Amino acid sequence: MNFELPPTGTEQPPAFTTAVAAQDWLAMVPMANAVQAQSMLLRQLNLLHRFTLPTDERFKILEALRAPLCDVQDDAAKKFAAKPLPLAPHEQAALGTSLNVWIELALGYLRCFDQSCGSISASREQLQKLREHCQADSKQAAQAALMAQRAIAVFADWQLDLARGSQVPDAMYWQKLHQIVLATEILGIASRPIQDPVHHGSVSTNALAAYAECCLLSTANVYELPARQVAWAARWARRWGAKLQLLTAPPEDIRNRAVPLWVDLDSDRPPSYLPKPADGGRWLETTELRKSLVARITLLEQGRAPGDLQLGEDVTQPAATLLLQRVLQRWCKGGATRRQDRQPANAECAFVCGLENVHFELSGRVPFRAPSRSDSMLRQEREEFETFGNHGQRNAPANGKTDAHIETWRVVDESASGLRLRRPLKEGARIGPGQVVAARIVDGHYFVLGNVRWVLREGDNSLVAGLQLFPGETRPAAIRALDATGTKSVWQQGFVLPAIPALKESASLILPAGTFRLDRMVEVMVGQKTETRKLFRVLDRGIEFERCNYYD
Repeated sequence: MNFELPPTGTEQPPAFTTAVAAQDWLAMVPMANAVQAQSMLLRQLNLLHRFTLPTDERFKILEALRAPLCDVQDDAAKKFAAKPLPLAPHEQAALGTSLNVWIELALGYLRCFDQSCGSISASREQLQKLREHCQADSKQAAQAALMAQRAIAVFADWQLDLARGSQVPDAMYWQKLHQIVLATEILGIASRPIQDPVHHGSVSTNALAAYAECCLLSTANVYELPARQVAWAARWARRWGAKLQLLTAPPEDIRNRAVPLWVDLDSDRPPSYLPKPADGGRWLETTELRKSLVARITLLEQGRAPGDLQLGEDVTQPAATLLLQRVLQRWCKGGATRRQDRQPANAECAFVCGLENVHFELSGRVPFRAPSRSDSMLRQEREEFETFGNHGQRNAPANGKTDAHIETWRVVDESASGLRLRRPLKEGARIGPGQVVAARIVDGHYFVLGNVRWVLREGDNSLVAGLQLFPGETRPAAIRALDATGTKSVWQQGFVLPAIPALKESASLILPAGTFRLDRMVEVMVGQKTETRKLFRVLDRGIEFERCNYYD
């Protein structure tokens, strides 16, 4: 996207040219209708961005719009957040509009920043001279710091909606963000305290804290998380961004310190854990953040409530501890560790997505039937037969191909416990994190069961997915839960995974989501043999499955 600021004029004025008029206009916007409100806001932001106005008045207008605009954006995000890819047309339209709103708002604040101190278009030498003015004129420094923080804060909002829509920021995003941060550093205003009532209430913040929020969102890989945990991680990144420091050299004493994040402010790349020689190289010191995270994890393990620790009243256990441990690793310990290294690959992969489709394939393409059926179920099946015909035919693809549920993806890299795959965006079914999948690389002897860890849209035409593979040859099963009262649930599809002592993997069951209860008994039928198992631990969980250990 083009972040060059276009020239302004007076030919097409917006509906308002003062902050008071903007507030009057907002009173007429149907805020309860996110689609209509977004459309109206986007049009006015476009016109405002291209209209000549005094810097102070432009900034006041943007401030008047920002809070209600953020509310509308949060409402609109429900249309595309946590949806499988590729997005449906109406979901993609909602995401596109939301991103455009953030871009126009960011451009508005960038223009204010540029007009206040010439920072975006100035050379480093000019910025050094401006720094002297800022040091001599406290009012100008405060104004520049405020406008820079607002611009960077919008970048954080923008990145969050990208993650909600299963995308990551592109090179242009990081390039422009780094230009703003570098300008604040040269001007000496990066850490200057300012107020941001919309995002921080009465607590002071600064431009560096907003940039740290962007970096924490990026390294947390929030697109891998369930929707509610995305909200938690984003809230924590915003709240704790002020704990990070920007250093021009790595900490000299690394004892008792967290692993710093590394960024190159002269680049268009996101933060990483591996420093490289670069003039714009900076280190984000995360030691104070690490202390805060470790303290909260300890208190949660001692029984303290998440709300008491300022994690949020909607945050629950044990999910809070698990998420804090995850972000601690990614923010302060050098990133997520892998059990096996990934190796580049370039091979075709047969791919089946969805618990029912995987069960059908691994069962020899035999439609699932409950091992025992009640009179009511038999009566329902007869009625369905009279309406739809043969059950097996109903489950067969409409085009008559028995392998229509099998897609072809290409392996990008692989390890014993995971794959990264790519396929054309619209050539296959929709896919989302937490789904059960089965994959077989060309010449493989059998399908390996796994689940989708993350999915991203890559560019305009590609879909990329990361899979976690469960070791061992999977056996399809019929499973039903038994309650303490003796009540039996209906039979459902499931899988049995063997124990693999060499990998320290115990035997486990793949159950439909919501099945697990501690010490719950389940009946497991493989072939004609039925056994009873007691569940005692959840190993993995997704939107349609739970992987559990059991006692014989």
